[in-house]
Amino acid sequence: MNKKPSPKKILQNGGLFIGLILLTFFVIFKNNNIDEILTAISTLNINYVIISVICSWIFVICEGTNIGRSLKLMEYEVGFFTSIKYAIVGLFFSSVTPSASGGQPMQVYYMHKDGIQVSHSSLALLMDLASFQFVTVSMAIIGYIAEHKLLVNSLGNIKYLVLLGIILNTLALVFILTAIFSRRFIGKFIDFICFILIKIKYKKVDKFKDVAITQVQEYKESAKYFKENKSTVLKILLTTTIQITALHSITFWIYKAFGLSGYSFITVVMLQSVLYISVSALPLPGAVGISESGFMVIYRTLFTTKILSSAMLVSRGISFYLLVLISGIFIATTYLINIKGNHYIKVSRKSRGEDFDI
Repeated sequence: MNKKPSPKKILQNGGLFIGLILLTFFVIFKNNNIDEILTAISTLNINYVIISVICSWIFVICEGTNIGRSLKLMEYEVGFFTSIKYAIVGLFFSSVTPSASGGQPMQVYYMHKDGIQVSHSSLALLMDLASFQFVTVSMAIIGYIAEHKLLVNSLGNIKYLVLLGIILNTLALVFILTAIFSRRFIGKFIDFICFILIKIKYKKVDKFKDVAITQVQEYKESAKYFKENKSTVLKILLTTTIQITALHSITFWIYKAFGLSGYSFITVVMLQSVLYISVSALPLPGAVGISESGFMVIYRTLFTTKILSSAMLVSRGISFYLLVLISGIFIATTYLINIKGNHYIKVSRKSRGEDFDI
């Protein structure tokens, strides 16, 4: 988690991300009339569109709130906008890297530059990720059961992808929780990984084991903050529930923006929960391509064939592409400002009374 991706790797992933976007939109516009799509979009109720945009930023704000809450629990004085910065960094780099692998390393890097210890930033992000996994998996399972009849009529072979997504995300949740709270299990897991590395003749097994044990010990040292503050953990879970609900509700507001009715807020949120868990199982940057395809399958019952592509473009555009664009501009701008202005950021820790400069 703590290794910062190299600029070359970031560019490669960015190239793959852009390539997938171009391919996706090529397929969409190849099979649809562009004029019809634009005409359908022009009929949208702007009030519902605004609500959907607000929901997308509630997602970001909740993410920042949880990160800041965890860091404050470890006695760091982190301001609201600094927490939002960490959320935006995670959003952007998770979106442009396969399996969201670049988000947390870049967040740790930015926090380290602000003077936050790697073990503490890693734990804060692990807690945020554990909460996120728990809520997304729970909502997907509930959604699959509650909307089973509706899903059966539209899923087809995608049902196997749904099951795969639920299984993989549940395993990830178990691993994250054991990494934080179970010394015995994670110790055995490290031994198992070392065994595999030896079998494939990896030369730096000892170094890997030393680093892994040291990092796990740091997690244990910091985990006491969460064990002793269960109310904060509950607040994190509640905030994550609001965060995920806001994100998944965007499709409902677009549904209403097209003047449609018949399906409730809860139904659409549950369907989106299933779609989200399905596409997260595939190692594609931002789940580009598969998310759009999944939308066209799951929501063909809600939207008419004539406006289905338009609904997908608007919904995905607000819930994903707009956020990635704005977060990318934000990161590039702040980077240039810090280089030209020689700015310094201070993050203090109450228990030690220390200040860190960059």
